[in-house]
Amino acid sequence: MLAENVEGNFFVDSSCINCGACRHYAPEVFAGTGTSSFVKKQPQGETEEFITKQALLACPTASIGMIEKLDLTSARNAFPLSMATDIYLNGFNHRNSYGAHSYFIQSETGNWLVDSPRFVRDLVKKFEEMGGLDYIFLTHRDDVSEAHRYAQHFGAKRIIHQLESDAQKDAEIILEGDKVHQISLGEIHFTPGHTQGHLVLLWDTRYLFTGDHFAWIPSLHQFGSFRNACWYSWEKQIESVQRMEAFHDVEAVFPWHGKWGMVDKQQFPHIIRKSVEWMHSVK
Repeated sequence: MLAENVEGNFFVDSSCINCGACRHYAPEVFAGTGTSSFVKKQPQGETEEFITKQALLACPTASIGMIEKLDLTSARNAFPLSMATDIYLNGFNHRNSYGAHSYFIQSETGNWLVDSPRFVRDLVKKFEEMGGLDYIFLTHRDDVSEAHRYAQHFGAKRIIHQLESDAQKDAEIILEGDKVHQISLGEIHFTPGHTQGHLVLLWDTRYLFTGDHFAWIPSLHQFGSFRNACWYSWEKQIESVQRMEAFHDVEAVFPWHGKWGMVDKQQFPHIIRKSVEWMHSVK
């Protein structure tokens, strides 16, 4: 149990890898030291207790615990968690993807898993009830997690760029080059920078799934990219972010690391220009 935890029922232990997922679910309860998360305030009331339980279930390393065990059934059953029309947050983050978030898209033209959570019975059952999976979109090599198990179970087609495909060598759809690919309501854009073959998914022109490319960064109070987690090229990432200025209709950004965030109507180009300006300042 970490010394920074305030006294009370919930705690974070020393196995925490500082992925930050718990701070995205329950920022009122969890904070970070720079090397780990901790409980800064015990949850007050039903709502805070509920989102704290969700954070516990999402934690990829089971680092969040309770002194007095509470029932987690309702929090478990809430996943996947509705975020927007037909867009869901899966929870059950995986250690192999460093605790990255993943998402589920329900569509009449075929359901999508966007990157992969842990392969758990609860999610498998929910996905079955919601119509199964047709596609599994993988942004890049870091966050494939257990995509192969979901693909096998549902007969879903995995989508990944050729430059990242050594992470899923038997993927059913391997994209090449830098052109835009359209599958159903999804536009797949090539966004090198974080890794060489990183992709983002623009769904129905409104919802942008950004992998490790772009996110809301609370410490900056704005959207941006992670300078200290750029494994290929910061210059390429700046160019890739700048091209997203053309996404005029984006209403929400759903990343893998960093916080998801809503966007005011027609404001996304302005957000991109501001982000690019900041990115140039930290070369």
